[in-house]
Amino acid sequence: MKAYDRISVDQWFLAAVGAVMLALAVAGMVHSTRASLAARLAYKARYGQPAASVEQVLDACRKAAALYPWNYYFTIFTAEMAYYRADDVTGEARAERLRQARFWCDRGLFQNGYKSQLRRLKTRFLWEDSSLKAIDYWKAHTDWQFWEPGNHAVLAELYARAGEFDQAEQSLKWVAIDPAAHQEARRIVEREKKIWDDSLEPR
Repeated sequence: MKAYDRISVDQWFLAAVGAVMLALAVAGMVHSTRASLAARLAYKARYGQPAASVEQVLDACRKAAALYPWNYYFTIFTAEMAYYRADDVTGEARAERLRQARFWCDRGLFQNGYKSQLRRLKTRFLWEDSSLKAIDYWKAHTDWQFWEPGNHAVLAELYARAGEFDQAEQSLKWVAIDPAAHQEARRIVEREKKIWDDSLEPR
């Protein structure tokens, strides 16, 4: 191979490497810019003054997801806000907030299937269809993160709401390591038992 041929090959190789590096640098800049804009939208929706409405948060979440769809923390905030403020409105507006809560909850779970806030919200949705499905779903999460007393507290409440008070008592035992959580869980179970007993009394 002649000397100028070798130089030409080396130059082409360096040019190719340079082009690849430039493309990666541009892609990185675009990616970081989109992530930064999405984070700005999320921050403004969560902490801006005056506080954003549910509809404004939903709009911001849609825009943020279009820019940077990997931030599932914003889906948690959006899903919870839409769900817990659904009763602030009525009719189709309420139904739409619940639909949006389900959508963003499922989207967040697709990205991180073990995020407790999202699984707790999913459990609430499942309860509307089947208490058994809801309990099984949350029990699977509790078994995965067994040493978190809060998980057992939620499970105790679910069992109590289903009238399974023996199971609720078993779950309460695992909450005892956190006295404050245990006291609150015990109060909820006893409240549910009273509701259950009152419903069984003859009228």
